[in-house]
Amino acid sequence: MKIKKVLATVLSVAMIASVVACGSSAPDTSQSTAQNTESKTETSTPAAETKTEEAKTEEAKTEEAKTEDTAAASDTITIMVPPITGDYVDLLNGWITEFNQEYPNIKIEVIATSWDDHTEKLTTMALAGEAPDIAEVSYAAIGSYVENGTAIDISKYMEADRLADYDQNALDYMTLEGTLYGLPLYITIQALGGNRQMLEEAGADVESIQTKGWSYDDFLEIIKKGTVDDRYGFVFANAGATTQDFINIFGVSAGITSSFTSDLKYSYTSDNMLSLLQSVETMTSSGYMPNYAVEAGQRLVMLQTGQTMLTGKAMPLFENNIKRNIEKMQAGDAEAVEGTIEMEYVFLPVPTMENATASVFGTVDGMIALRNNNTTDEHLKNVLLFMDFLCSGERAATVDNAVYLTGVCESARKAQESFELDQSDANAKAVAYAISKVVAPPTGITAEQSANAKTMMDETIVPKFQALLAGETTAQDVYDVICKEAYNLFGEENCASGWIK
Repeated sequence: MKIKKVLATVLSVAMIASVVACGSSAPDTSQSTAQNTESKTETSTPAAETKTEEAKTEEAKTEEAKTEDTAAASDTITIMVPPITGDYVDLLNGWITEFNQEYPNIKIEVIATSWDDHTEKLTTMALAGEAPDIAEVSYAAIGSYVENGTAIDISKYMEADRLADYDQNALDYMTLEGTLYGLPLYITIQALGGNRQMLEEAGADVESIQTKGWSYDDFLEIIKKGTVDDRYGFVFANAGATTQDFINIFGVSAGITSSFTSDLKYSYTSDNMLSLLQSVETMTSSGYMPNYAVEAGQRLVMLQTGQTMLTGKAMPLFENNIKRNIEKMQAGDAEAVEGTIEMEYVFLPVPTMENATASVFGTVDGMIALRNNNTTDEHLKNVLLFMDFLCSGERAATVDNAVYLTGVCESARKAQESFELDQSDANAKAVAYAISKVVAPPTGITAEQSANAKTMMDETIVPKFQALLAGETTAQDVYDVICKEAYNLFGEENCASGWIK
């Protein structure tokens, strides 16, 4: 099926425009200083005077061009990216070559990171005044960079017609308090993925779950039956920073769709959070889920090798990853994951607890521009020129195709029109259902609230969650600590209580 048929109905239409590069002019500096030339000028004919003035003008233009070229050639842009796709850094190097064909005066330096260390490294560099000029982030992290003064209002450095290429709903995710800080690459849905045969053997009606959802009680019964001596029923990547993924993605099962409620109260002090923590306690103590932290790359390997029936976080693109890995295994390719089994990958929504409304976690990832010790306004124009180049057209389409998503700008969707997506009809229907259940974050969240929410996640929720996984504490104790710290940080009156809907 074509990718534009899967998601196009949920994205708004923007205008296609052209990138406009603006140069600066230098003042005229040419003048005659030779005495003999001055004498000749005094006695020259009008025609001779005209030729002399023309020569001066040409000399001034030449000097002006030299000045512009010299200034432009000195500009260097740094960009920090994790493996957005498996080959993203290789693709990026190719796009830099393409960009330099039109802008040979702008040097691009790439800082490649892993998903595990990207956020920590970026934060450390930003606080030291050494932030990269461009960095990949999820929209939820933007507030931290606004608070520490490194985020930049990119609308000041981009032409309005270029911004019009991007869908407004996607730009809204990259906006805080009316200020636009980045450009979106894609709107992604993140939920669960599993082995169809194993799920059906455990009693799951896969087709119904993919198009209608499922209850938490049904989910718990299925992963119980799917847990055998050498296999977990459910595995979720939750080591270190990926703990936040579990809270965000599986949190919607308890009705938590954002760090803040619609009336902008902190969500993780609600009864919903206690129910979420209790679900983890139940799954780990029963052995349905590992009682240790699982690395991001490990959870897919465990699915591919039959060590788990169901995994998270999962995305539609895993269907392609698993198909290609099985092909390698069948061909005897040494790059295939050791122990790979034959399987059909199915994309599934998270379950829904009692009193909660079915929903699916959606987020926008993109690029932001950051200020460092060497930033100037002229430099930022070049930064945004390159950032816009990466987030639009064929470059954005390549990324969107790789992650099985539709572009969030008109130029990317245009580039995707002929792309055939190797996706099963069942998974396409599951994606459509999941998109229909995405709840956008509430409007009005301030940079301070966003930064404080990140502090709570990094300094309280993540370490306490790890202790809960290991059985070193209880769900109630973790919840009590979260409430105490949140009351101190936000004020109790700004924290949710009871069950939120």
